[in-house]
Amino acid sequence: MLYRVRDLFRVALISAGLALGQSGCDAQGREEREVIYQPVAAVTAVKSERFEVSRFFTGVVQPAQTADIAFEFGGTVQTVLVSEGDRVEEGDLLARLDTALLEIERRQLQAQLAEAGATLRLTEANLKRQDSLEADGYASRQRRDELEANRDATRARMQHLQAALDGNLVRQEKAHLLAPFAGVVGERFMEQGSAAAPGVPALTLLETGRLEAHVGVPRQLARDIRRGDVVDLRIDGETLRGEVLAVGAQLKARSHAVNVRVAIERDRFLAGTVVELALNDYIDTPGFVLPDAALTASLRGLWRVYVLQPVEGGLYRVEARDLQLRYSDSRQAFVEGGIRDGELIVASGTHRVVPGQLVRLEEDPA
Repeated sequence: MLYRVRDLFRVALISAGLALGQSGCDAQGREEREVIYQPVAAVTAVKSERFEVSRFFTGVVQPAQTADIAFEFGGTVQTVLVSEGDRVEEGDLLARLDTALLEIERRQLQAQLAEAGATLRLTEANLKRQDSLEADGYASRQRRDELEANRDATRARMQHLQAALDGNLVRQEKAHLLAPFAGVVGERFMEQGSAAAPGVPALTLLETGRLEAHVGVPRQLARDIRRGDVVDLRIDGETLRGEVLAVGAQLKARSHAVNVRVAIERDRFLAGTVVELALNDYIDTPGFVLPDAALTASLRGLWRVYVLQPVEGGLYRVEARDLQLRYSDSRQAFVEGGIRDGELIVASGTHRVVPGQLVRLEEDPA
């Protein structure tokens, strides 16, 4: 009986010890959970009276001059001396028409002019003889009038034939298509033996050595651009400077933008290459510049940030604020309303916190 009571007492002591040990572990676990708080990165909201935005507008590289070269007179293309991509100098022969008919016409006109010249010489000789006959009283005044009329008509006909010869020479010259400036052949529309109509382009010539960027800019920004301004361009990943040559005086029909022409310092880019023009714009509204990662979507088109309100023990309570977004890119955002100057804002990891949560700072906010 004594041994049984002793055993029961020993079991009771062991049970009490186990209970005390479990109670101590629970208390220690609660204590550890109370001191572990979510660390967050934060920034200090600093109010700004305006915000500068770098905007990029897309355009294309174009030569300073582009010309559709055409024959002024119709005819059959005898030969085309250049192909697409060929470089030519000013005055180089590009193509020519068959001038066989013009050569025949020229010989006919020359023969008619020679005939008229002979008639004129005969008429003038008859007039001299008429003078002698009139002096001796053997000729009438009517005959002199007829000879003088024939002389004047022949002279007029010779002038007409000479003008026709000059016109024939011009047409023969115009049958030769010459380069109006140094450049490269962009497109070729005619081949040997094809019929050329007046004014129909035979070739497209692009000027080399001078390139321009043609960029459409919104009217509000174009007002601040002046001829001679130096701007930044980005072409094929390369950044370079360019001088503004002209600002358009009308809006484009489709985009309602103003065309801005900028000279490109280098000529190694191909016509049609995409170019970006960088311009500074300003938002003249007081607001705050925050990291883009600090914002999360809210309701009714608003955005939300989490403000840190200090409490005891160096901790902070998370508070949600809605505000308006005025500008955002991959790095930063400009917002207005909802926060005050000097408040701490959760800079990143907004998905790890909720309103009312106690958190601690990872480090001093920058």
